Amino acid sequence: MARADLLKRLFEAYQRRDDQAFRLTANELVEDERKKHHAVVANELQRILSNGVRSMEDLRGTKPAFDPVPMDSERRTPLLTVRTPERYFEDLVLAPGVRASLDRVLKEVRGWEILEANALAPTRRLLLCGPSGCGKTASAEALAAELALPLLYVRFDSVVSSLLGETAANLRKVFDYAARGQWVIFFDEFDAIGRSRDDATEHGEIKRVVNSFLQLLDSFNGRSLIIAATNFEQALDPAIWRRFDDVLRLDLPNKEALKALVTKRLRPLRTNTKQVSGLVTKLAGASFADAERVCLDARKACALDGSQTLRSADVEAALERFAYRRTVLKRAAPGEGAPLVDRK
Repeated sequence: MARADLLKRLFEAYQRRDDQAFRLTANELVEDERKKHHAVVANELQRILSNGVRSMEDLRGTKPAFDPVPMDSERRTPLLTVRTPERYFEDLVLAPGVRASLDRVLKEVRGWEILEANALAPTRRLLLCGPSGCGKTASAEALAAELALPLLYVRFDSVVSSLLGETAANLRKVFDYAARGQWVIFFDEFDAIGRSRDDATEHGEIKRVVNSFLQLLDSFNGRSLIIAATNFEQALDPAIWRRFDDVLRLDLPNKEALKALVTKRLRPLRTNTKQVSGLVTKLAGASFADAERVCLDARKACALDGSQTLRSADVEAALERFAYRRTVLKRAAPGEGAPLVDRK
């Protein structure tokens, strides 16, 4: 059957809330992709279809949406955001050791039932650390995408409250919400709540927050992967480290990694080896986020002018903006070097 007909049948089944017809058509689509030798797409579609997603029978009479997210009681701001991840591992450039560790986490979460049947538990808590802009957020998004799970992004700008006891209460709301589904739960800028309780500069409230977080983490039994990321791992409480099943450090890219990223990000354009090598040389010491920003700036200039070929003038202009940005950031943080900014 033609792909257009399959898609039409799929949408019609969804509109009728006919779960059986929907799944039959979806499986036909998967087989159609396999026949075209699109194995990656076929496997991903099959995983989405069978990865614990509720059937449409469960959705009848309800709105096709997640439960309302919890709010901060004082400011009435959402404590988290539900995101649909769009990055996959093939979109990233990761050190071999990091990629191997992430693949292992992926395999364990996918084989959750098998491990449980053998009285074992998968990796459920992962801590990512390292300099800003080196792929921590992107790695969390890619894990969620590969698992075909939504990303539950915890917003610390709302979770952390000035009111006594409110931060701990907000964290409880986050975990209570997470327990009602299957997610990749992402705590970015984790040092905001995980700071050492022995730090003399911290007040008593942060100690209560850390204690509450540890208790909530220990008691959480949801079938979700919890990921925390920080640029300041040295500030974390020692007890935090012991709660995570695995810890990965993502460092600044070397020359080979930068070349791989630049090649990926400039792929829609016609380039030559000299242009790529020159760009990599001038980006030495930059983070993945900075290198990506330069590539995207050059691509935007080409797109606006209708060019399919990377032009030296566009590369130079993008590099000048990059250098200016670093100068501004360096002046904003004297004595600390040019801080690198995470790409959100």
